[in-house]
Amino acid sequence: MLNSFRARLILVFFTVLTLVQFATAFSVLTATQRDNFLQQQKSLEIGANVFREVLSNRGIQLSQSLSVLSADFGFKRAIATREQETIESVLSNHGARIGADAAVLLSPKGELLTSSLPGLTQDDIQSLFQLTINNANALAILEFDHASYQFVQQPVKAPTLIAWVGMGFLLDEKVASQAKAITGIDVSFVNQTKGRTEIASTLSSSEKQTVIAQANQFPSLLTLPSETIPADHLSMAIKLYEHNGNQLALLHQSNLKWQQSYQQLRNNMLAIFALTLALAIAVAIWLSGSLTEPVHRLVLYARQIGQGKQPESIQGAPAELRVLAKSLSLMRDDIEAREKDLVYQSRHDSLTGLLNRFAAKQYLTDLKQHLSGTIVLLDIKHFRHINDIIGFANADALLLLFARRLEQLAPKADMLARLDGDSFLLLYRQSISHDLLLKSLDMLEAPFPIQGSNISLGVRAGLLEIDGNGADIDVLMRRAEIALNQACLQEQRIVSYRAGDDEKYQRELTLIRDLPIGLAQDQLYLVFQPKIDLRLNRCTGAEALIRWQHPTLGFIPPDEFIQLAENSGNIDIISQWVLKQAIKQLVAWQQRGVALKLAINLSAHDLSDTRLPNQISTLLKDNHLPSGVLCIEVTEGAVMTDAQTVVGVLQQFRDMGVSVAIDDFGTGHSSLAYLKMLPVDEVKIDRSFIQHIHSNSQDAMIVNTSIQLIHGLGFSVVAEGVEDEAGVDMLRKLNCDIIQGYVFSKPLKAAEFDQWFDAFHGKGTGEI
Repeated sequence: MLNSFRARLILVFFTVLTLVQFATAFSVLTATQRDNFLQQQKSLEIGANVFREVLSNRGIQLSQSLSVLSADFGFKRAIATREQETIESVLSNHGARIGADAAVLLSPKGELLTSSLPGLTQDDIQSLFQLTINNANALAILEFDHASYQFVQQPVKAPTLIAWVGMGFLLDEKVASQAKAITGIDVSFVNQTKGRTEIASTLSSSEKQTVIAQANQFPSLLTLPSETIPADHLSMAIKLYEHNGNQLALLHQSNLKWQQSYQQLRNNMLAIFALTLALAIAVAIWLSGSLTEPVHRLVLYARQIGQGKQPESIQGAPAELRVLAKSLSLMRDDIEAREKDLVYQSRHDSLTGLLNRFAAKQYLTDLKQHLSGTIVLLDIKHFRHINDIIGFANADALLLLFARRLEQLAPKADMLARLDGDSFLLLYRQSISHDLLLKSLDMLEAPFPIQGSNISLGVRAGLLEIDGNGADIDVLMRRAEIALNQACLQEQRIVSYRAGDDEKYQRELTLIRDLPIGLAQDQLYLVFQPKIDLRLNRCTGAEALIRWQHPTLGFIPPDEFIQLAENSGNIDIISQWVLKQAIKQLVAWQQRGVALKLAINLSAHDLSDTRLPNQISTLLKDNHLPSGVLCIEVTEGAVMTDAQTVVGVLQQFRDMGVSVAIDDFGTGHSSLAYLKMLPVDEVKIDRSFIQHIHSNSQDAMIVNTSIQLIHGLGFSVVAEGVEDEAGVDMLRKLNCDIIQGYVFSKPLKAAEFDQWFDAFHGKGTGEI
């Protein structure tokens, strides 16, 4: 039978068909397996890129959250004044608010000041600090206690560097699961330190054990993926920290999908091969052509997908191959969509959809060479109070309506951004006039409908003309913020930045920063101006006045730094310093046998502290001083700030024997009827009425009337600002009790005051 030509022909065709089928199957399956591996590797690389982007975005989000903290004025003040409890509280609260697992505060030189991680040492934090110094944008990983933390550090400037603040997230199974949800691949965080291998992974327990067992092969995964760590996965490694290979991220791409696809294709081909053998040689040839071509087209399709191209859909192929081709396209589309979404989230505010601070600065930087026009910063007045009243959900809805109204302003801003909670930035490439901006504010302040109620907002604007203010984006932003701050402080709707405001702002920050240092280094000191009793012709007291000789800025007027101290919350440390120095001077006078009453000035903040009288009483007792040697001077304005509390504190002073005096009488808000209710012992008539008393009849009449009324209320009268003997004579005739002024002496340092005192009383009567 085999000798027949037909049999031989059939045998030849059968053999040829068999060989062709085997060759085709081998070629197709080999190519498919290779392409599957390449696709899996490409998918793993894409997943790795998305994973890096996820870590980068987490770092950016942490950095943005941290920027709010590093720019917080109260936090800077706490660092500058070394208020450890405040610093730890701010770090803890802010860390909890953003979900951070660790927080540290470093000195400008990288010395560890505060940490939320018990047991963290300088050695643990040193490499992280060096990485931040060398490259502020590097992925920073802190290894501590066999755990890895993704860290971001930012400088705290006021305006110079005063500290580094850092916060981090623990790279644990929760973070790995979040990364898997975005990338679609399993993630393992590996920490190999001190002979131990710790792993936080989305793999199953058995797979994790397999991975740990092959820990010695981890370094090779940095350069070459492996299909055995664990089995049925293509795995690669990424260094979390470039300077140390002990912290790794292992990315595992399951090959189950590719194996199933490959097995399905192999089974289909075997079925076709069996069917082909059952049919005639002609049918086998036809089947060979009809099956091989679509497979090759699928390979080409998959290869183009892997190259990031958009191939034409496969026509005429078997349904299974079309489904596979469609699945590949969908996978590519999903990855592209996720990448686009991550990029959008990193540049836009999640609530309003406007650009965020990072994107706004990048936008301005990109326009740097062609940047002109006007920058406008907007702030919603008392928004935090509004937020407390209407709730977070309604406040978010209000901000969203506000953002939409910003987009409808005319003229339309070329760029809109939300910088933080209630702060917005507008860029006009063509300068906007003051009148047009006022109209825009009118539109923004129109009522907003929220839950059936109309909410009206007050909006303040800081305006900066870009031309003439340089091209440094940070400087432009700071100057716009200065203008906005002035608008808020001065209760004006619009304030334009004026030349010199930046220097004033920098000076004020320097003074606020240097004030605690100045107190510690004795840059501040007290001077004493005598108070003369006209009836006794003797110096019976003095007023303590504070002075500051700054090492670089020279003499700083008291009105300047005291006002800054009150605004920045530092007035308490000044008052405590003055009080201690005054007590020290009273002790020195007591030792010399000089009995003088020393007057010190207290602020409204001091007088609101109900613990102050007991504190002063303790100081006097500890130094063996009678209560009568101290006099507390307060202004009418300070009393009116919180009249009920202040009057209570003043009454405590009076009850314990400390004198109370009303300073600058006649320039404040109170009346004589109200003065009658205050627990005071003396009233100081302001220098503005005293200086020209001998030449201005109206001033003389006011002073005469005031003295009579004050005496009528049972208080003694002090005239301050007396500069000549004619004024002394007139005040003596008007029955003024005590005189203070340059006619006797300017304010003197302690040693000079002692010399003056001895000289003044050495004349016998002390008459001038």
